[in-house]
Parts: sequence; structure tokens; C-alpha cells
Amino acid sequence: MKRPIIHDVSLPLHSDLPVWPGDPSPVIVKHEVTIAGSPLISSRVSISLHWGTHVDAPAHFNPEGWTIDLIPPDILTGSVQVIELSGVRQITSHILRNLHLSDAGRYFFKTDNSRFWAEFPLRFHRNFTAFTEDAATYLKSIRSKLIGIDYLSLDLYDATDLPVHKILFSDNIVGVEGLDLREVSAGMYQVVCLPLRIRQGDGSPARVLLFDNIQD
Repeated sequence: MKRPIIHDVSLPLHSDLPVWPGDPSPVIVKHEVTIAGSPLISSRVSISLHWGTHVDAPAHFNPEGWTIDLIPPDILTGSVQVIELSGVRQITSHILRNLHLSDAGRYFFKTDNSRFWAEFPLRFHRNFTAFTEDAATYLKSIRSKLIGIDYLSLDLYDATDLPVHKILFSDNIVGVEGLDLREVSAGMYQVVCLPLRIRQGDGSPARVLLFDNIQD
């Protein structure tokens, strides 16, 4: 039996990872303490729930939508299609209609954004690739469940009203932002996406794994 190949497409969390402008900078503090004569490390973190590779719960923009703890696990696991687009700044409905989208309902988009994660030092970019309003309407119309992209927003940076978030989340379509898809090719995979189960949370950092070569 052939063993599956596992791709970890989540970013390592560290204090130099870019944050969305206006969000608090992450604080990671390592505490070294001694208990009953034994040294140990017990650290703490203070972060935005929308930092690094993270899941946007529909409640982020839709008060009636799922909070992060209420997203059904079968939305976050199952077949996912990775789509690779290069030389594209705006992902429009026209582009989506000309792709061979599967009926999986879960779609991760690998774009020119992926090159940003190879930089040192890392910095925030405003000219990232993202979806247009009509693309969100199309993704909703084909009964999408989970939409992921390789930077920090589904909406374009200059999208004043964040229409993509609002359209998708109005139908409880879950977003995954900040994916690291550099080592992943286009195709079909099995995804396991595990955000923290924060009660009434509007989002959460997540560990996202893609499994290839899975056989029944």
C-alpha cells in the first residue's frame, strides 16, 4: 500500500510574520520556571485570531453565521482542489468559469502571492492577488464550502466594503487565508484543516494539511 504524501501548507508562527495593517503585533513570550525543583518552559502568546495561516469563520462578517467552534468538521475535511493561477492580480468570475472546477466544493488558490513567503525579512504586501465581487458570487452559486488563498485576505487590499467576505460568509462559506502553497502542485488532495475551537470565535490560526496519493 502506497503511503500518502503529507503537505503542511500552514505557515510557522513567529513574531516576524506580517500582520494585517491595524491588527495588533503578535507577542510570544517564553517563560522558564521551576516547579518542585524541575525546570520547565511555559510560554504565552497574544495574537490576532486572523494572523498567519488562519480560518475566517462566517461570523467574522455575518452575525448569523457560524462561529469558529460551530463550523462542522466535514466542511474542514475532505476533497479539495488546488488551482494554480499565475500572472493574475484579480480572480474574476470569468477566470473561474474557464477553470475545470471539481464538485468538491473546497478550493485552494495558489497564485503569485506564494512568492511573498520566500522573502527575508517578511513584510506586508498590498498588491496581492485576491477575488473580485463577481467571483465571490460565482463561488457561492456553485455551492462552495471552503475557499482558501495564499495570502492574508480573500478580498483585494483596496476593496473598500470587503464584498467577497460578505458574499461568501452570508452563505456560511468558510475562508482560509495565509496558506503556504509553494511546494504544492495543482490537483486534487484530501484536506485536514484544524482551527482552534474557540467559543464564539470569529477566526483562528489553523494547521492545514494536504494528503496526496491516498488510496482506498
